[in-house]
Amino acid sequence: MKVAYLITAYNNFNHLIALIKKIKVDNSLVYIHIDKKTIIPDFFTSFSQNEKNLTIISTVEVWWGGWSHQQAILDLINEAKKEKPDYYVIMSGQDYPIRDRSEFLELLSKNKEYITIMQGFHQTKPEDRIRYHYFDCFDRRSKSLKTVIYKLAERFLRIIYRKKNYPFSTIYHGSTWCALSGSCVDYILDFMDKNPHFVDFFKTSWCAEESFFPTIIGNSDFINNVSPGIWYTDWEGVNPPVALTEKHISLFKENDIFYNKTYDITYCPYFARKFNDGNQDVRSLLD
Repeated sequence: MKVAYLITAYNNFNHLIALIKKIKVDNSLVYIHIDKKTIIPDFFTSFSQNEKNLTIISTVEVWWGGWSHQQAILDLINEAKKEKPDYYVIMSGQDYPIRDRSEFLELLSKNKEYITIMQGFHQTKPEDRIRYHYFDCFDRRSKSLKTVIYKLAERFLRIIYRKKNYPFSTIYHGSTWCALSGSCVDYILDFMDKNPHFVDFFKTSWCAEESFFPTIIGNSDFINNVSPGIWYTDWEGVNPPVALTEKHISLFKENDIFYNKTYDITYCPYFARKFNDGNQDVRSLLD
């Protein structure tokens, strides 16, 4: 089975190297989009230049919450589809496998779409995300004058404009991180080509990557082949998702099944996040 790992990253390059080494085995293909704003360290450039089956692109500046992250994922897909992989595994540069690769390949052999999906809106995914117009060109977490100006502009637009005609019958939300079959990805790309108004709608939405693919999948026959996502994330703590600790390694040893409160589902994780250059001792324990 040919697996393409699609990774979006912008920092923690020591961990990124560890992740690449862990997943780039057999005939796996690894594609990484690095935020165009990022200054890539020399040691990572030297590493990547000597690796086979590793492709690095930096096509867009990625702004948190903006369409640009979804665009980076699409650029990775378009790069990877040249090799016609059986599965596309979409992940972040702060992920890491928590199960053996053979178990993961056995899971993929079941030919499911591994993405956590919910129908409609939720308190963590409100309708405001798609109803109003959002800009995709500034750092929302900054206190700079640029950020203040754009946020004021968004508030003004709310007064005079909101989207009324949604280009879908039902909205779905889901996790950005997922493992989708080649046929599902082909369907998504074909749908985008035939429905440019759908794409334009989401380009001005908030956190589009949490509703764009899920809504396409949810309104298709692929929804009948969806299984829960396979990523563990801890949202309980300061500035979630929180960096993983030894406590989490113990959880992985003691439990196969976890519960996702937001989606009200149980699932078996094969990857976890987030790891960074500051908790590599935890990753070593996991190895």
